[in-house]
Amino acid sequence: MSYYPSYSGLTSEQRNGFLTWLTTDLSNVPDIGFAFLLLYCLERHILHDEYLEESLKIISKLQGQISNGSFDYYSSTSIGYIFFIHKRLDLLKYVDLNKCDIKLQILLSHKLSADQLISLATEVDFRNRYYIKEYPKLFKKALIESLKREFGSEYFEYELSNIQKLKKEPYMFSNYSLRKGNNRPDLLMPDPLSDRKLCHDIYAELQKAHDQVKGFLEIKRAVEPKKDKSKKKIAKPKRINSKTGYPMSTDKQIKNATEQLKLTRKFLKNNQTNPYKSRNSQEKIEDWCWNNSAEKMDNADLEYKKGEWDKAEKLWLACVAINYRAANRLRIMYQKEHRFNDAVQIINFAIDSPVLRKVNNDSYVTDFKKKLETAEQKSMKHENEDQLKLSEEDFEKLNSDSDYWFKKVNNITYS
Repeated sequence: MSYYPSYSGLTSEQRNGFLTWLTTDLSNVPDIGFAFLLLYCLERHILHDEYLEESLKIISKLQGQISNGSFDYYSSTSIGYIFFIHKRLDLLKYVDLNKCDIKLQILLSHKLSADQLISLATEVDFRNRYYIKEYPKLFKKALIESLKREFGSEYFEYELSNIQKLKKEPYMFSNYSLRKGNNRPDLLMPDPLSDRKLCHDIYAELQKAHDQVKGFLEIKRAVEPKKDKSKKKIAKPKRINSKTGYPMSTDKQIKNATEQLKLTRKFLKNNQTNPYKSRNSQEKIEDWCWNNSAEKMDNADLEYKKGEWDKAEKLWLACVAINYRAANRLRIMYQKEHRFNDAVQIINFAIDSPVLRKVNNDSYVTDFKKKLETAEQKSMKHENEDQLKLSEEDFEKLNSDSDYWFKKVNNITYS
């Protein structure tokens, strides 16, 4: 089934499959689209304070069978709505918090495992993740030992200072017709990571584990006999596109990118007639930007995986004024090519893009400012080997595109 399926858009075979599945105990999900269609229905019941217990049981059952980030997020919205809007914390017993969005876990659990703490490293700005990546088992073991010493168990225990004063974060239902602009306020759920003390304490636990692993490895290196440096590991050769000289992805990754491009083209073709019905002005702008960049973005991903980096660059540059992912993909590619200043310039352009400022919220700007800081550090560190290629003409073209798209966005009027 297509992404964002709709019941009205199903074929007769798909409709029969979905209705037949609903007659079962739902213990087997043959297509994730079926799960989303059912979630649409449950969201409407939850919004109107109907069948909360029954809906929560079904959502939990689906979560237990599906490993999908989008489904985890949208189903977490429903669960959060039940607990924070309808105040039904008595239903918490039906929920496996480990399948929910991490912020919902933090709000409702009051204890976090070592794995959860490690997953929050980026969120609490713990940047030195070398030992987490290179020695994951050792780092986790050190973290668990530290937690046992401090809390008497393998869990980090905490209390949020004042939930009412925490910054609120909007969550969305998966059902378009229930979103903002359709007589439904956003679910504003407290953001536990806006609690500075909590972030500080999580950071401190990660730092203690980091120091412990570092000390252990220093002792280990000191007592072990030195290895013969002449026997170096033979690195696995990279796949190179013989025509371009750029690295290639695996055949499986190229095949997946090809299929994704086909799905996007099919989706765009099927939604040409009034795709913006029942959408407010902000959502119409977001949809318009996606519709005008999605095919190029997926095509660029495919060319990049095929080792056609120059083609991918042209496609991403064509989208960079209206799709922040394009700037991020260019940043990654430029840094691999040692075009460090180009990476800095393209992020700066995205931050200043009037269309992206109109489309995205503050979290986008904050995220990109962090990326900009890292890119600037790399640029200064590798100043003598920088191989910048973007010219004044390239940026004139980008600015011209930006002005063109901004005028288009400002003139959006759909019936």
